[in-house]
Amino acid sequence: MIVRQDDVRRQNQFGALMALRRHGHLSRTDLSALTGLSASTVTVITNGLLERGVLVQETVSEPAGTKRGRPQVRLSPNPEFATVAAMFLGLDRIEVTIADYAGGVLAHVVDTTPTHKLTSDDLIALVIRTVRRALNSSGVDKTELGRIAIGTEGIVDADGQTILSAPVSIHSNIRLGQALGRAFDTTVEIANESNMIAEALRWRAPERYGEDFATVLMSVGIGMGLYLNGKLFSGIRSSAVEFGHTCYKPDGALCRCGRRGCIEAYAGLEAIWRASIGADEAKMLEFELPENALEILIEKARAADGPERRAFREAGKALGTGLSNLFTMFDPLPLVFTGPGVAALDLMMESIVEALSQSSFGLPVSVSVIDSYPDHRALIREGGLMRALVHIDQSMAAVADTRERATAVS
Repeated sequence: MIVRQDDVRRQNQFGALMALRRHGHLSRTDLSALTGLSASTVTVITNGLLERGVLVQETVSEPAGTKRGRPQVRLSPNPEFATVAAMFLGLDRIEVTIADYAGGVLAHVVDTTPTHKLTSDDLIALVIRTVRRALNSSGVDKTELGRIAIGTEGIVDADGQTILSAPVSIHSNIRLGQALGRAFDTTVEIANESNMIAEALRWRAPERYGEDFATVLMSVGIGMGLYLNGKLFSGIRSSAVEFGHTCYKPDGALCRCGRRGCIEAYAGLEAIWRASIGADEAKMLEFELPENALEILIEKARAADGPERRAFREAGKALGTGLSNLFTMFDPLPLVFTGPGVAALDLMMESIVEALSQSSFGLPVSVSVIDSYPDHRALIREGGLMRALVHIDQSMAAVADTRERATAVS
């Protein structure tokens, strides 16, 4: 294999930036130990990044009484080098976070305008206005925005530019990425919200979650983010892993997607409410749930073995059956449950385990739950920020490349 020298430089630089982003303030010695790069290579990389304003350094004073020598210098990303935006786009809710290059939050705004019946153009215009509000709050000019990363409910194309289908709108093929790119003169990435959740967890604790794990989002919708062999799984044409819309019962309850028998039609919050009140499962609810709907259901389910408890059991059975099918294809994976539905996990776990206990090809299937996180939106925001920042890191020209091009131009 022939390896180009500039590719090696770029990869070494990216590795150094990733170490600094993950571990925070590091000395050159620490950076060399973490990356495996030689001390001289680390010095060349960091000096070049300091010259370009990508990094900043601080001198650490030696404690009194220690031996004299060169003061230790610690490096970290320069907050002023770039600005990024992370967004959550859901039904009747848009959240935008503006952050600096070090990951510090500069502004966070929320818009709760009803989105479902907006035209595609009106939805795009609303998103653009919300980003502008966030930028105004942060004091950052729109021309300084280096990247926008969006986590949304629903299906996104593989290029991360178009929302193919999502609960946020009755319309499909919404070209949001291109519109935002033109409005703010920057690059944009759109991903399924569950992928952003998986990305955030992978960044938080790669040693804990390993190369292979799955996140299960339990909210109004049911979603999944899937890490396999250290990479976020995606489809050829779309974001894929529509776990909530895989079949649980053929010709069963009506789902928000328009099909019948999906896992979400039994395990989503609206579905659990529908089952608990004995409403027709062939119809969607014609009213909005109260804000504390989940708390109401949980309280009643824990108080007595009534329709609420039975609805949670059926939800667990649907989730367990779906996981069993997934494990048949990919082998059992460690799981992380996220979203508000985590609060009711104890009411579902028995039926989840029972569904998983049905062996596949004679082999027992066990459930391994690593963690649970109720605040899924915080994870979406964190995952979006990291994807945006890493994109800037990865697309940055290496130090030697920059000098060689400048010499060639001269």
